[in-house]
Amino acid sequence: MTGVPSGSTSGEDLAKLAERAARIITGGAGIKALAQLLADATGGDVLVEDERWHHLALAGHGADRSALPPSIAPYLNAHRPSDGEVVPVKIDERTHALCASMPGGSAADGICGYVTVFVRGKAHAGFGTALRIVASAAGVECLRRGGGKSNARRAFWERFLTKGFPDAGAVRDDATNAGVTLAPSYVAVVFDVEGVQPAAARELLNAQLEPAGAVLPPLALGGHVPALFPIRHQADVARARQAAAHAMRDLTGTRDIRAITCGIGGHHADVPDATRSFAEARQALALGRRLNGKASLTQFADLRLHALLYGGGDKDAFGRFADATLEPLAAYDRKHKTDLLKTLRLYFDVGENVKEAAERLSVHRHTIFYRLNQIAQILKVDLHAPKDQLAVRAALAIRQMHSEE
Repeated sequence: MTGVPSGSTSGEDLAKLAERAARIITGGAGIKALAQLLADATGGDVLVEDERWHHLALAGHGADRSALPPSIAPYLNAHRPSDGEVVPVKIDERTHALCASMPGGSAADGICGYVTVFVRGKAHAGFGTALRIVASAAGVECLRRGGGKSNARRAFWERFLTKGFPDAGAVRDDATNAGVTLAPSYVAVVFDVEGVQPAAARELLNAQLEPAGAVLPPLALGGHVPALFPIRHQADVARARQAAAHAMRDLTGTRDIRAITCGIGGHHADVPDATRSFAEARQALALGRRLNGKASLTQFADLRLHALLYGGGDKDAFGRFADATLEPLAAYDRKHKTDLLKTLRLYFDVGENVKEAAERLSVHRHTIFYRLNQIAQILKVDLHAPKDQLAVRAALAIRQMHSEE
């Protein structure tokens, strides 16, 4: 097959194109030869890029290839093609393009890269099928040539998220061997996207979250899409949450996505603790769906007692929960010689009766209101909200039992 006259692609032409692509793969001619094959079939120029938009090959017959963009990414406007999709792109008044993804070997592999064909004038509709044939072949070739490295990266990310490493040195050694660059620490986020396959969901989320520095490992764990946000300062945790919320808002209702539910783990300072953050994110996703419904975003830190009960914590875990909940108040009392913790306990003991609490403490009732406002600010809770009150009451009961022992 030497070309497609006037942009026509018959069934016979496409069959021959597929045969020649198969011969190129089995003969080991590589990505460049596949790009040239598509250029011959369409009469245009063909650019092949990997999943990070790095140049892999350029082929064609264009008189001035320097006029072509070095990457198609800026022209896609975050609408990156998923499996089986061809995205039309207008470069300028004279040049149009069609872009398709190179599929991975499985849903977990995601996408290996992108193939774009540039043509003068409007691209013929039949070019889309030819592009998909060559993009699929290029995906096979990329996996074949880089399979060892690709598998090493997947194996690293799977262990990093689900099994863990004994120390930071072991993590970084394995990361270096797999060609992965790690941040000092991460907070893990897990998305459940309804309406599209995990590989397609991962690509769409990657386009949204990449500007925030997120890394989306090429894994589909339980049909969910994991993401890791690098954390250097505590403020980065809030930015990660904001980026996740924006992605959920922008993608819901587009590209057949019916709903996106999200769980966010806690931030732990040591890089090996990403495993713990990921487990927390999955727990936040599961519990958040039950407590808050579909399309909710739930942080593990907000689950409080629910997370402890769901995880089946032991005595020490309950003690840590009580300390984490009430220690800010106890520390304030020690520093300022106040009785806020005692006031809180008494307030609940008398059934939230402010008048009785004031009489028992021999203070004015306005003092009780003032102290309750202080307590809410220090503990960052709403004492009238059922979930917050449940957590605080449980922490007080646990602390009292431990103190008696």
